[in-house]
This record gives sequence, C-alpha cells and structure tokens, in this order.
Amino acid sequence: MTVDLQEWVGRTKTEEDVASGERARRLAVLLGNEAAAEPAVLFPLGHWLQFPEDDVPMSELGDDGHALLGGFMPPVGLPRRMWAGSALDFHSPICPGQALARTSTIESVTEKAGSSGPLCFVVVRHEISADGTLATVDRHTIVYREGTEPRARTADGGRSGAELAAAAPRSDTPAPEGWDWVRTVRPDEVMLFRYSALTFNSHRIHYDHPYATEVEGYPGLVVHGPLTATFLLDAFLRNHPNTEVTGYAFTAKAPVFVDEQIHLVGQKAEEGRYELEAVGPGGVTVMVAKVTMAN
Repeated sequence: MTVDLQEWVGRTKTEEDVASGERARRLAVLLGNEAAAEPAVLFPLGHWLQFPEDDVPMSELGDDGHALLGGFMPPVGLPRRMWAGSALDFHSPICPGQALARTSTIESVTEKAGSSGPLCFVVVRHEISADGTLATVDRHTIVYREGTEPRARTADGGRSGAELAAAAPRSDTPAPEGWDWVRTVRPDEVMLFRYSALTFNSHRIHYDHPYATEVEGYPGLVVHGPLTATFLLDAFLRNHPNTEVTGYAFTAKAPVFVDEQIHLVGQKAEEGRYELEAVGPGGVTVMVAKVTMAN
C-alpha cells in the first residue's frame, strides 16, 4: 500500500518539561568550561537538551537507534537520516526551573532526486515556551537518504586492511585565512559519547563503530550535526561576550568524523549579522551558519 507522506503535514504534538540548570552546566563542561557552575540562563540551543528526539521506549526504536517512523514523524522509506540544519529565532531567554512546553508541527515533506539517489526533506517547526512566554522557534530540517550495501568482513570476521585505513582520521590542514577569528576543536569518542548521553541521542552512527562503518558506510563515527552547530555558536559567543543573539541558522554541508580537526571561523557580514563556518580536513566546509544580534 502506498503511503501519502503529505498526510503528515500539519500534524502536531506538545511536550512539557522543566528547564534543567544541571544539563546546561554539563553542556558548558563539554564545551571546555572546566569550572562551570549552573548558569543563570540556558545556552541559546539549550532546548535540545530538554526535548530529545529519541525519548521513547526501547521497543519503539529502529535498528539505527532512532525512534521508529510512522507515528508523529512520517514513515519515509529511506533509512539514512541526517540533521540537515535549523533556523532559530530567540525571543526570550530560558532560565533554569522554568516550566517548558514544546509544540512541534510537521511543516513540510518534500521528496527530491539527488545525485546519490532519492532524498526526502522533512521540516518540523518547534515552538518552545518558558513559563507561558514564547522563548524559541526552531525550524528543524531532517533529510533522509537511501541505505548503503553492508561492507564485507574478512573470513575471520574482522575488517579488511582497506577498511581499517578508511577508518583513520583525515590529516589536519591549516586554519583558513581571512576570517575575524578562529577556534579549533577535535571531538573524540568520549566527547561524542557524552553529547549523545546529554541529549539522549541514540543514533548509532555516533557511538557504534561497526554499525557506522559496515551498515551506514561511513569511514568512522560521525560527529553530531547539532554538536558542530553548538561548537560554532559557542565560538561566536566566546569572541562576542555579552551579545544578545536573536537568530541562528545553520546548514550541514558534509560529515566530519571522530578525532578529526574542525576549524570554527567567523566574520562580520553586515551590521548585526555574522557569518560562520566549520571547516574540516582538506579545507572542506562541513557547516555554514549565520548569527543575527539585537541592535
């Protein structure tokens, strides 16, 4: 039976929580603030720690570790999933202890033919309120792709030499020039694990090396797209302290893998707006972003 994915457009659900200062503190520690105390307000992307996408019973998880499709999310018949980007508007800060409500709506479902095969883009609009006041609007774009052929193992069950070589991190390259500032990070396995735990993200590409390489076809564990987006916004705020961020939009361009160097760069585009990039090995741009600030 053919499923009309457009029937999911307009579906909505609302979830509730209480803003956690402890989760916010742990995010600060993850980002390198060793002496972090509970903050007065959450990091602008702190709502990601409050409403995990995979907060469902174990029986409702798919083989990839994500929540099964077909409930709130449309039953897209493509197995590989990636956080393609988000466009966020920040209306008011969220403080620890505030009562949160997130109303999520399927805004659009778009099927396309890409160079690597069929794609499906799902846009979910999240509206987060704190103590009844609108705090954040997050238009989250998810892309689904075709699966890959499982990689063959050697006769003794191990991986071939070619696969082992493919799993090695790509070589470091110098930071790009011409930007106002540069910050460099290198996410390792422990950081990926801690971010997965902090956000309750059970997608296996971030912690299960055999699954990531043999089933999804990646050369190694994949750095979370929202973690890279968090690195970028954190780097901006380190260089522009006490700035009121009113908007943040990012688009993932390419994956980056565990133990690889990521250069976070930024420059002023015009009054009240900055352009940011995350640059991986070989000078490849893995994410682009824009920040808007209050006048």
